[in-house]
Amino acid sequence: MKNKYLIQNKKNLVVLSKKVIAKIKDMALKNEKKRARICLHKSTKDKTNEMIIALHKKSFIAPHIHPNKKSESYFILEGAMNVYIFDRMGKVKQIVKMGTINSGKKFYYRMCRGFFHMPISVSKWCVYHEVYSGPFVKEKDVFYPDWAPDEHNKLKKNLFLKKIKFKN
Repeated sequence: MKNKYLIQNKKNLVVLSKKVIAKIKDMALKNEKKRARICLHKSTKDKTNEMIIALHKKSFIAPHIHPNKKSESYFILEGAMNVYIFDRMGKVKQIVKMGTINSGKKFYYRMCRGFFHMPISVSKWCVYHEVYSGPFVKEKDVFYPDWAPDEHNKLKKNLFLKKIKFKN
């Protein structure tokens, strides 16, 4: 099934302008999850998966972990987000406050092994470049712990955000 909130690159040379940011923001507004992306890699089978992601402040990505052999990085292009790092039991261990390179906040984040983490936009929009070690197979590469709320359960999501003292 085709994801209508994703633009898939098909070219061997990718050059982007600011117009793509406006396009993925527009797509995100139409998405119930309030996020959209352009995949810069040609296939999830590629060894490196790169995306530009538009994350609206109303979006919620549940805490998750990737296998230890996978790395993931974020580089902030616009706006700001917090990346929550959790221990195995769901306790917040660290909050990485991110913004653009000129914001005075951390602009780059890379984890070289699996940590439970959750990115949350703290501005109306956070647009970031994500790099992930491929190939990507969702069933094997994303694990949601029992303590993480389902992103579609508004009550549990809000209780979880209150528990971690998230304020937007």
